[in-house]
Amino acid sequence: KVTHIAPPDAKGLIIGETPTQEGVINYPCDELGLCAGVTGRNGGVVAPYRTTTEVYPDSPSANDEICNRAQVAAVCGGLDHVLKVKK
Repeated sequence: KVTHIAPPDAKGLIIGETPTQEGVINYPCDELGLCAGVTGRNGGVVAPYRTTTEVYPDSPSANDEICNRAQVAAVCGGLDHVLKVKK
């Protein structure tokens, strides 16, 4: 709703990974030490929902303001989803 969703490249990949749905790729966050993999470390509880959003102003159709709004929209969408499924 705020900016475009990154399309796959000519090989059908997004940053070298096969999308699992439009604009979505799944990474082994724990193994790679990515943000979404930090829960559950040192015997802690793993968060039931984890994600990383990537919105960069590297497109001619995006800028800092659009990227900030897109990050907020992604967080709100995630929270809306959790509230919906937790009813």
